[in-house]
Amino acid sequence: MIEPTERLLWCVVVVVVVGSLGLAVPAVGAAAPAALAGVLVAAIADAVLAGSPRDLKIHRVLPERVIERRSVDVGVVVEAPSHLRRATAIEITDTLPHVTDAWVQLDAQLAPGESLTLVAPRTFLKRGRHRLGRLAVRTLGPLGLIRRRQRRELESEFAVSADLALVMERAVRLVQGRDSEGGRRKRAIERGRDFDSLREYRRGDDVRLVDWKASARKGNLIVKDLVPETRQDVVVVVDGGRQLCGRNEPPTAGEPEDRFEVAVNSALVLCAAALLKGDRCGIGVLQDEIVAWEAPRAGKSMLKRVADVTADVGALPLEAAYQLLPGFLSARLKRRALLCVITDVVDEASARALAHALLGLRGRHLVVVLALADPGLSRLARAPTDAADPLGAAVPAAAARLLQHRKRALAALEAAGAVVVDAPAPRAAALAVDAYLALKAAGRL
Repeated sequence: MIEPTERLLWCVVVVVVVGSLGLAVPAVGAAAPAALAGVLVAAIADAVLAGSPRDLKIHRVLPERVIERRSVDVGVVVEAPSHLRRATAIEITDTLPHVTDAWVQLDAQLAPGESLTLVAPRTFLKRGRHRLGRLAVRTLGPLGLIRRRQRRELESEFAVSADLALVMERAVRLVQGRDSEGGRRKRAIERGRDFDSLREYRRGDDVRLVDWKASARKGNLIVKDLVPETRQDVVVVVDGGRQLCGRNEPPTAGEPEDRFEVAVNSALVLCAAALLKGDRCGIGVLQDEIVAWEAPRAGKSMLKRVADVTADVGALPLEAAYQLLPGFLSARLKRRALLCVITDVVDEASARALAHALLGLRGRHLVVVLALADPGLSRLARAPTDAADPLGAAVPAAAARLLQHRKRALAALEAAGAVVVDAPAPRAAALAVDAYLALKAAGRL
């Protein structure tokens, strides 16, 4: 495709002005046709000399590992064929999805047979697998009057990984009893059931922990110091169905949060906390079938495996097949596990389906339901109404009804034996870790 440049448009403007002056000065007006013909000939010559962008070989160079919200250098390699007669000025507009700058423009002067790598820093905002964006290649004529453009679709994909260092850092803060802002939270007393050591009795100790034989030898009351068990299984199941489609309104100014991304981030933080406490973690994603699964394991590399298995998955507008969970997990989990289901329930029908599935799990596993609440729903329910606007007045009432349905749905899950954590989206990860630590300290796992 041939495009005029700003220089050519200004030349045309000058010719039009000259023609307009010809109305007052005929001698000047007579020169306008010749000037227009000269501009046209120059534009044609410039288009021929610009060369075709089809002759250029172009490909992208991405780093081996792209991490969410960290700047990386994305290169575009341009090779000019040796049969070109002159150096060519080129412009490349590079577009990539889910980045801070949706597109960047790269300029260069390319000699015949030369190869250049044009680099621009890019920051990817969303984890997962993305298709590469479109490239627009333009070659400029020597007079700067014409550009020749070609669009290229590069058939390839790249993966953006979650920032596991940030995930682990947050998990460390939460396990140590600090919230995301660095403040202190009250920690659950870690009693546990595994013997750690003997120590002297202190006021408030459980008398059932007194070791009478050791007390008789020492002449003082000696108690057993117990710690929580390790190497226990923690399995997170993320709902990839309609419940977590869409976005949450941010609590303050900013971009809306993807509900499924909030769920996956909470799952990663919970898995990191479990690994820090010496437990084994695993993860699954449920849609109309189990679309991702990683069996529980221990070790430093497990967090990366959990992140990788969820990298290509997103929420779909379909009903999650909760009924598959009992059979699937029973066949793969031979030990008792803390099973955390991350979802939301805004209607009682879905809650009944989930509760029925949990009935088949509660005898063997400890089930926790992390219900991601949308803060925007509560704000809508409290919004002032305007009697003059019937539609606006109906929105708070509808939001209040949804909240009532959600409350009854959560009660149904509790009745099915699940530990329900009602978690506003901004605090979901912290509340999930708190529930895990409390249940582990109480010896319920």
